[in-house]
Parts: sequence; C-alpha cells; structure tokens
Amino acid sequence: MERVRAELRRSGGFAGLTSHVRADSATMAPADAVRFVQLVQKTDLSRLGTRTGTRPHGADLMHYELTVERGGQTWHGTFSDPDIPAELRPLLQFLTHYSPGTGP
Repeated sequence: MERVRAELRRSGGFAGLTSHVRADSATMAPADAVRFVQLVQKTDLSRLGTRTGTRPHGADLMHYELTVERGGQTWHGTFSDPDIPAELRPLLQFLTHYSPGTGP
C-alpha cells in the first residue's frame, strides 16, 4: 500500500479552538490506513493546485491548513468555510476525527 502523510491545523469556530492532527498511513491501524489512502487518492490535489485562500471574517467560521505528502510530492492548501472544495471535505472530516490508536 502507498504511504501517505498529512498534517491538518484547524482553527476558528465559535469557541476559537485550535486543533492539530498528524497522520501517517504507515503507523495507523490497517483499516484506518486503507481509508486514509483511499481518501487521498480520490482527492485530485493536482487539480486543486497549491492553494491559499483568503480567510473570511466571522467568529464561527472554521479555517483549515492542510499539508499532504504522497509519492514524493508535497501539497499544501489553506481553506476556510464555506469555500472548501467538496472533494476535499471527506479527507478533512477523516483527519478532523482521527485520533491515533482510536481511529475516526
């Protein structure tokens, strides 16, 4: 199976909380690793390009900074609600709920 790594920083929301997640398919439980790799494969990061979105104003909007390493390539993008590409949402949801040892 292909090795994929990602780092997600999420901030904002009504409470202004920040979270940070690092995921590596080589160290995940097998079922989580399969799901993670599938989500990255389904997301056409090259089509999204390296993006840095503007951060809209609003106390309850979430802001995401995502870095993905796959096949020797690194992709980085910054997005804010509600302007997150639909194809990226499942990967962000997986990473947001992922906790090493417990899964999403």
